[in-house]
Amino acid sequence: MNALIRVSAVLTNGAYLLNVDCDHYFNSSKALREAMCFMMDPALGRKTCYVQFPQRFDGIDLHDRYANRNIVFFDINMKGLDGIQGPMYVGTGCCFNRQALYGYDPVLTEADLEPNIVVKSCCGGRKKKSKSYMDNKNRMMKRTESSAPIFNMDDIEEGIEGYEDERSMLMSQKRLEKRFGQSPIFTASTFMTQGGIPPSTNPASLLKEAIHVISCGYEDKTEWGKEIGWIYGSVTEDILTGFKMHARGWISIYCMPPRPCFKGSAPINLSDRLNQVLRWALGSVEILFSRHCPIWYNYGGRLKLLERVAYINTIVYPLTSLPLIAYCVLPAICLLTNKFIIPADQ
Repeated sequence: MNALIRVSAVLTNGAYLLNVDCDHYFNSSKALREAMCFMMDPALGRKTCYVQFPQRFDGIDLHDRYANRNIVFFDINMKGLDGIQGPMYVGTGCCFNRQALYGYDPVLTEADLEPNIVVKSCCGGRKKKSKSYMDNKNRMMKRTESSAPIFNMDDIEEGIEGYEDERSMLMSQKRLEKRFGQSPIFTASTFMTQGGIPPSTNPASLLKEAIHVISCGYEDKTEWGKEIGWIYGSVTEDILTGFKMHARGWISIYCMPPRPCFKGSAPINLSDRLNQVLRWALGSVEILFSRHCPIWYNYGGRLKLLERVAYINTIVYPLTSLPLIAYCVLPAICLLTNKFIIPADQ
């Protein structure tokens, strides 16, 4: 997916991307318009990282014996998260803001930077600074300005100034290469918030650059998969990717139109369903023991407290299998041995 992001940035550089699994299809011709209503909103669009649609499946039997619909998660939990900081990214049926995938911060207002209601209720609101404090601060600023020496910039040699400018540009270029890779065309495209490419661009050079950005060694010594793009380190990379965006302060939107926008094929037998559940559980445990674990990652950042609790619940649920096994095994042991865990009255 990260290679496709770079190629699309070089060739077309659309401001938004749609991610759909290979076993999913469009079920509504208005799917993209539903997402664009949020992405292009003047107020929400600048801080919305993605619009997530619920997963809906074909071929599920009447009684849903393998629980493919996931009603509790998609119709209850995700709706609740939409009122906090937004739903989690579930790996398909999602429209992304390209700038969010590049690791940029959202455009936040002063109200967005205020502590959430849980922190306010526990720690109190932010105290206003006293008038005497502001007067002292202004006085210190004036003192600093008056005591600072005034230099005539015309007296500085042009060679030194040019050297400093060249040095700063070189340092900035190295930082960008370390972040995005050694592709000037792709790096320049990341600064175009509205997307698009210059009309004078040579198509032949774009094709050559597209081949370069999908090469096997392009991501070496860069932040791809670590801080930008789809995050590596777990088979459930969707949880990590959405978590990193929310930690930067982005919000997400849960869109549930009356007609499902996307549909896919669900596991039709027990073996496939168990393999799918095992993969999800393995990915959650990998995140639990990684540096991106929501229990300790990015405290003091822009991730809301209740959103963090939701992510913690997502990664620790496989551990509930241990007490579940105990509850299932103990009654059988008691029945076979005729001994009970609760002592009987003498």
